[in-house]
Amino acid sequence: MINTKKAPRRELSFHCTGCLREELARIEEAHRAGRLTQTGNWTPGENLDHTAKAWEYALDGFPADMKVSLLMRLLARTMKGRMTSGKTLPAGFKLGKDAHAFLPTPNASTEAGLKRLRTVLDRLDAGQRCTHASPAFGAMTHDQWTRLHLAHAQLHLGFIAY
Repeated sequence: MINTKKAPRRELSFHCTGCLREELARIEEAHRAGRLTQTGNWTPGENLDHTAKAWEYALDGFPADMKVSLLMRLLARTMKGRMTSGKTLPAGFKLGKDAHAFLPTPNASTEAGLKRLRTVLDRLDAGQRCTHASPAFGAMTHDQWTRLHLAHAQLHLGFIAY
């Protein structure tokens, strides 16, 4: 198991979904050329799948059985401003047992991860809005959600090397 707090990763900066799409094109090109690897514990496909899944929850709603402890909710809400600032999320965060719904689809292929994330971006570009409250952060605006998800993508796609 790799300590992702210390694992090397690329520093990325996505200011909009278009910036993220450009990175997805580079990842796809590297995958086709056989140059894609990872520096963390998840495969490129799993990183892409997980990133898309988190965004889908903000668009469609979170699983009813997803519970966040009171302590985690209080902690998350004090960090909400930092987490929605657009700065890359910190590496090494361990998902709790109750957060299994956030785990990536095991062995997700790079193609499947790219497709899933592009489908989410298509929905956003078509005008769909992130309107669901976060189980951890509470109510958030669409802009806060967007900054959070772009920062989340910066973290996870940074573990994809090419």
